[in-house]
Order: sequence, then C-alpha cells, then structure tokens
Amino acid sequence: MPTIHVIGNVQLDVLADPVTALPRPGGDSIIDRIDVRPAGAAGNVSLALAALGAPHRLFAAVGDDYAGRWVLDELEKLKLNEDILVKPGATGISIAVEAPGRERAFITAHGVLADWTLADLPDDATAADYVLLTGHFSLPALRPATHELLKRARANGATTVLDTGWDPDDWKTTGRQEILDLLPLVDLFLPNEPEALALTNLPIPHDAATTLTKHSGHATILKRGPYGALLTTPTRPNGRPGAAEPGADTIVVPAPPAVPLDTTGAGDSLAAALLAELATGKPLPEALTFAVAYASAVVARPSHNRHPTRADLPH
Repeated sequence: MPTIHVIGNVQLDVLADPVTALPRPGGDSIIDRIDVRPAGAAGNVSLALAALGAPHRLFAAVGDDYAGRWVLDELEKLKLNEDILVKPGATGISIAVEAPGRERAFITAHGVLADWTLADLPDDATAADYVLLTGHFSLPALRPATHELLKRARANGATTVLDTGWDPDDWKTTGRQEILDLLPLVDLFLPNEPEALALTNLPIPHDAATTLTKHSGHATILKRGPYGALLTTPTRPNGRPGAAEPGADTIVVPAPPAVPLDTTGAGDSLAAALLAELATGKPLPEALTFAVAYASAVVARPSHNRHPTRADLPH
C-alpha cells in the first residue's frame, strides 16, 4: 500500500464560539462553548487518516509541558505519537474564534515549534509515496528549509502536498512570494479560498485557482467551505498530478448539505480524506469528491467526536 507521511504543526487547539468582539477591559463575555482538543493542522490530518483506516506517520514536535503530555496521550491512543519529538519548553497553542457569518480566525503561540527545524526531522521523514507539509506558517524555524524539504521528497519519488495556512503577516511582506517560489515543487496545492485570493490578488476563486496552477504547472485544490472545492489541473498532465504546459482544466466539486457545529479543521479533514483515497488508487477527481463529502460530515459533528470512520458515512 502507498505510504503517507504528514509533517507539520501538532499543538493544543482551543475553540471559542461565538466570538464577535473582545470583551471590554476588565469585562467578561459569556459565550456558548469553549472546547479544547488536539492537535493542530498536522494532528487533525493524522486523526482523520486514522479514523479512515489509512496507515501513515506523523512528524511534529510538542513541548514537555502539561499541554504537550495531554496531546501526546491523546495521539498515543491511536499509536500516532511515535515520530513526535518532545522538546523542552511550551507546546504550541492556537485559539480559534468562530462566529456566524464570518471566517474563523486564530490567536497562536508557537511554543517549541518556533525552533523546530529540518535537522529535527529524521532522514526518512520525506521518504514516502505521499508527503504532506501542513501548517507552513506555524513552523517559523522550518519555513526557510521548506524548499529543501520538498526537494528531498521529490528526490524520493513522493507526490508532494502543501497546505500553508494563513500568513500571519496578511501576505503583506515576504509570505506571498515565498509560497509562489515553492509551488513548482508542489504536486497538490491545497489553499482555502481566502488564501488563494490573497496569493493571486484576484477576486474570483476560479481565476485564482487557474492562476496558481498555471504558475506551478501542477494541480491546485481550492477549498471553499460550504461551497465544496475547485480542482484545477494542467491542460496536458504528464505523469504526476501536474507538470505540464501552461493552461488549466477545472472541476467543481460541490459540498453536500451540512449543518455545521464546528468548522475549524475542516480543510485538514479534506486533506486527510484526499490522501486516504489517493493511496487506494482513486483518481484525483474521485478522491476529491470523497474528501469534500468527508469534510462536510466532519463539520456536522461535535468537537469531542470529530472524525467519522468510513462505516459512519452515509452510503
């Protein structure tokens, strides 16, 4: 069976909903719910892969504090902790704030991820059939070496997959060019809609996805939340899910109806389901159709019972 390696940010996630404004100084706002769960973008992908029965390895780092021990204990229940490095210091924590009618936002402290580097990864981390790097902007010490990491994965024959997350500088400094420079080494790029629009300075999702594929010569999957996803592929692919002459074909994959309970991590679930299906030999459009349906199922479930198995999905 093809192998999957996930490299990225494992941390503690705190979800607050609804948050429409900060409380006044000295005040206290009462909201409907605050949930605490593992485990960052990479951890979310790994948990979804495990629920789908897809063997894989997870490479990340946590601190030696209480949060890190709790996250590791949760991952150990599914034997997902074996390649996670424990470093002295604090575990990364993200606070996700959600509210109806607006995109969720994050407040993040990187903790030990601030100095987790390429040298901390074992040599075989990039030796797999599929290598996903996720949470790029949550890995400040690894960012300068991302080009080298992707080159190593390509040299090992991997299909490379990249999900960057939002640039904390709002794409106003070096982040935009940094990602554009990486894309020729990325076989499957997985931005969400706001990220793709910011990267391309274009207002229309289809145009943004097409521009990214023409720039990279490889496939782009633009995640659109309740609207599903757009898949753009080079007009004449050659071998990989990319690598072709300029031009792009587009497939629209709508999302099935869902009543969202918790949207944070939906894109991570989509990435996991996509990889799980590709690893079984499914073609990219079919794999994406399953992935969009899986992400829709995830957002309709509560935080404490997040990732459905294949048996849990409607048939």
